[in-house]
Amino acid sequence: MIKLSIQRKIVVGFGLTSSLIVIVSLSGYYSAFRLRETNHKELHTKKVLTKLEEVLAEITDAETGQRGYLLTGKPRYLDPYQKAIDKVEDDIKQLQDLTVDNPYHQQKLELVVPLINTKFAELEQTINLRNEQGLDAALAIVNTNEGKLIMDQIRDIFHQMKAEEERLLYARSQHTQGTVHTTIWIFSIGLIFDLGILVFVYYHIYREINQRLEAQDQLRDSESRLTQFLEAIPVGVFVVDQNGIPYYANQTAKKLFGQGLIPTNPANQLPEIYPIYSPKSEKIYPSNLEPIIQALNGKNSIYEGIEIHQPDKIVPIEVLGTPIFDDKGNVSYAIVVLNDITERKRGEAERLKFTGHLNKLNHAFSRFVPGQFLQLLNKETIIDVKLGDQVEKEMSVLFSDIRDFTALSEGMTPEENFKFINSYLSRMEPTIIKNQGFIDKYIGDAIMALFSGGADDAVKAGIAMLHQLTEYNQHRANCNYRAIQLGMGINTGTLMLGTVGGYNRMDTTVISDAVNLAARLEGLTKNYGVSLLISHHTFKQLQNPYDYAIRMIDHVKVKGKSELVTVYEIFDADLPEVREGKLANQDRFALALSLYNQQAYAEALRLFEACLRQNPADQVAKIYQQRCHLNSNTNSV
Repeated sequence: MIKLSIQRKIVVGFGLTSSLIVIVSLSGYYSAFRLRETNHKELHTKKVLTKLEEVLAEITDAETGQRGYLLTGKPRYLDPYQKAIDKVEDDIKQLQDLTVDNPYHQQKLELVVPLINTKFAELEQTINLRNEQGLDAALAIVNTNEGKLIMDQIRDIFHQMKAEEERLLYARSQHTQGTVHTTIWIFSIGLIFDLGILVFVYYHIYREINQRLEAQDQLRDSESRLTQFLEAIPVGVFVVDQNGIPYYANQTAKKLFGQGLIPTNPANQLPEIYPIYSPKSEKIYPSNLEPIIQALNGKNSIYEGIEIHQPDKIVPIEVLGTPIFDDKGNVSYAIVVLNDITERKRGEAERLKFTGHLNKLNHAFSRFVPGQFLQLLNKETIIDVKLGDQVEKEMSVLFSDIRDFTALSEGMTPEENFKFINSYLSRMEPTIIKNQGFIDKYIGDAIMALFSGGADDAVKAGIAMLHQLTEYNQHRANCNYRAIQLGMGINTGTLMLGTVGGYNRMDTTVISDAVNLAARLEGLTKNYGVSLLISHHTFKQLQNPYDYAIRMIDHVKVKGKSELVTVYEIFDADLPEVREGKLANQDRFALALSLYNQQAYAEALRLFEACLRQNPADQVAKIYQQRCHLNSNTNSV
């Protein structure tokens, strides 16, 4: 329930009283207006009745004058007749005007006017017959009783109109009496309500005064308890009024500032008397940003890390500024809460140091156990990994190896060997990561990388590694080092990833025939003199295989596998002239390979030799040229 102040109760009480007086006055005025309107209607009704009687009397006078003349023949008896003739038309017009708002009377007048005209015509006819033919001729018309019948109809219509007007007069009189009674009741009830409201307001004002006196006592007690509470809490509380003059500070705030309440005016002197400094500096915090000034401007604010400089130490504080508004929405006080966060800062510094150490450890661990491997095992950190954790997933495996590394390393010292390997591997790793892969392990100079996103990622990584190798070989040439060559094999299939080992030593590993096949494909690159081979498993998983420079080169039976594996060469990273030659010979090479597989060696030989004439560097075509010669000779024998 809404509680009103004493001022509002007085205003509401006298407002209601005044409103009732106004309502009663308006009701009185309205009643007087209605009385006047009713009186006017009564006068109007009396005028209509009078005019009806006048018209009926005039017609009667006309008829009386006619009869007197018929009987005597003396013209003076026609005076009433003539006056009626002259006046009836005007009176009928007035009667129509008086009853213009009454459809009933208008209808009756439309009926009676023709009858009056007929009556006057009958009177005129008998008078003329009396003048021209004598009394008997006129009486013959009179004795027909037509005139009497017309006069009876006229009287009947006028009696009906009089009866309607008398009914209206009675209804208006009754309405006038009701209006008078209603006005008396309104005045009486209004007076009673006014007295009741005045008594009600007086009672509530009296009770409000007593309640306020009690509330003041309670407020003094509450203020005393609040002061005790504010003095007991371990944070500083500083309050200023709307003019920025210090109003209250608890002991903690006085201790932080090193002084008690000092009156200030204007408010912009507060930062000078109670200075707060920017973090780790001797500069006073900008006054327009100080929480106490922000609160005086009606804004909430919170700042952490600003400082109070005491003679023997610097105290980092957290400051919360809050405005207190009065009933009108104006700032009446500004409160600032100051919390010494020295211990918190010390704890945060230790936590950051510890977190940094953990991050370094995690980073160090990630160099041995890839983060992607942990994600595939659904583990957040290395700490969560347990012996035997495993997951089965379809992935692409990439194996790469430096050709003739043994001969290359024999000419280097152990230090040069490691420097060379690390220089090479540091260039290949970013390329694999950039294509959504990760390195599972380094095996000497060899790399085993895994790709969970799709076969295209693995193929793009292999092509990018070969392009990177071209740049690396240019760098080696500039340093007078011999160029190196890579062989890469990619296969796609279901892998089992997990952890193996014992209680004190475990490692991550990948177990699958798909891994073995990728390694064997890398070995086949040496046989075919190419850089990158993929299996038909990988080929089928490519989004659009012919986005790449690709060709099928053989069906082979890999060691340890009973079924044939279709092998494809990816030659996007070949030297431009070699790549263009292979692309130009694509259809010819495919037809030659098909003829070779059908043992049509002579026809296949002609096509392979045509490929070599256009592209002499095509090592696979050379191999098939030799195979065709060999098989042709064997068949001849």
